[in-house]
Amino acid sequence: MYVTSQIIVFIGLIFDLIGRCLKRKNQVLIFNVIASLFYVSSYLFLTSWLAAIANALNLIRNLWYIHLTNLGSRYNKFIIAIISIMSIFILSLFIFWNNSLDLILLASMLISTIGFSFKNMLYLRIFIIINSALFLTYNFTIQGYVNMFCDLIGIMITITAIIIYHLIPYIKNKKLNKIYNNVDIEGKI
Repeated sequence: MYVTSQIIVFIGLIFDLIGRCLKRKNQVLIFNVIASLFYVSSYLFLTSWLAAIANALNLIRNLWYIHLTNLGSRYNKFIIAIISIMSIFILSLFIFWNNSLDLILLASMLISTIGFSFKNMLYLRIFIIINSALFLTYNFTIQGYVNMFCDLIGIMITITAIIIYHLIPYIKNKKLNKIYNNVDIEGKI
């Protein structure tokens, strides 16, 4: 069962990592939905029921967010999804409570549920990094070493996406503004 779970999580990782490389929110969400299918299966094989429920709720949440994003919904429409998903998870937490490590899953659910609701991809990516760091800790405790490796790779890819999609364009824009301002000043003189 353990080996099967590690193979399944690796397949999910491929979809998750591809999604993290993409530029648009819907693309990231779609690949996260596919990855969640594999993650649910992996945690079921590890008999980590609460992590399986968390990933199943991630799948449902992201389908809901895709729908809301396609409708062009405002942030307040996402509040209903956030409250619903968190309520179901908290109920699951009470039912499947194992130990204090389950609080990591609660924090992860809250961070990812809020993070994926943002329209701004930079914020979403920052929340993805925080969530991956939490799951890295959780996977270490349940000896999901391939899952840990997946989390580390995911963090690196997300940081790379931040650099490519946010940092480099910001620096280029700053340089262009500086050049434009210098030309404007020289043109007035």
